[in-house]
Amino acid sequence: MARILYGVMGDARGHVSRASTVTQDMKEHDFLFVGGGHVHDLEAEGFSVEDVPMASTLYRNNRVDVPSTVRHALGVFLNSGSVLRRVCQIIKHFDPDLILTDYEYFTPRAARRLGRPCVSLDHQHVLTHCTYEPPAGQRMSRMMTCGAIRRLYSSASDYLIVSFFRPAPIDPATTVVAPPVIRAAVRKQEAVQGDHVLVYQTSPTFHRLIPVLERTDRRFIIYGLGKPSNRNNLEFKEPSKAGFLHDLASSRYVITNGGHNVLSEALYLGKPVLCFPIANAYEQFINAFFLARLGYGDYSVSAAPHPDILKKFESRVDRYRANIATGKFFGNPFVAARLNRFLKHET
Repeated sequence: MARILYGVMGDARGHVSRASTVTQDMKEHDFLFVGGGHVHDLEAEGFSVEDVPMASTLYRNNRVDVPSTVRHALGVFLNSGSVLRRVCQIIKHFDPDLILTDYEYFTPRAARRLGRPCVSLDHQHVLTHCTYEPPAGQRMSRMMTCGAIRRLYSSASDYLIVSFFRPAPIDPATTVVAPPVIRAAVRKQEAVQGDHVLVYQTSPTFHRLIPVLERTDRRFIIYGLGKPSNRNNLEFKEPSKAGFLHDLASSRYVITNGGHNVLSEALYLGKPVLCFPIANAYEQFINAFFLARLGYGDYSVSAAPHPDILKKFESRVDRYRANIATGKFFGNPFVAARLNRFLKHET
């Protein structure tokens, strides 16, 4: 049994979900987590968590609230000296055989200060460590996002990137790209084609979507937009892991933002996706762009979408579903094998 220290960004559940799945695929090892926010959800699974501050992304009106996000980040990074020293002490005391980070700020920096290798396991570094032609538009968002990733989150020694679109790495000696990591609860679902559409929103601010949905005959099951009164064809649901997965697996297709985990789980279950990426969230835009390029779905960056986008999408659902059937969206065995190679100090 090996000891693994795992720094995890906790401002969104996707990072935590991936970390939890990694532990399930490597049950023989002992894990200690470093992070804040939703990382503490792992305590319910029996893991120890060392709390550290994190820089959260804040939203407003279905956009990244850049000024608020920057102010919050500055409050974390300008007072990081004592936190970094504490993480160094945690590493020395735990003496891990492997150090991992899923987009967490302090862990790779502490590992580097101590002269120890650290493996980054996330999706975000697909933006900075892989080769692809940036699509037109989003120039400012791309510059800000990629600049932040390089300056703040690229202190690891090696990069294991999970991505449903898998571009080639810039430096194959230090970077490997794998298919997504999929939760066991998702893999247990029986995918069937129902009549309803699942709508999931990361931020409960995209209220202009609701009247668009109301103007169609399709039934929509909606998570993440609060709990308004149900309407003729709209059913709003409270957060529920089991309920969400059931509604996902039995949906006709999915409408969501552009978060990689939700997209990967939908694709794993064979569901076409219509994306409305959150403005200024460049990673979501890239995910949506490649989703459309690969023929798995479509996207819109309009803050006031027109109902015709649903008609167009509905006319192509069968084509999207056929394309998805040819893809590979399950990378768990590859990721676990790769991490075990790092444990054995193999390249």
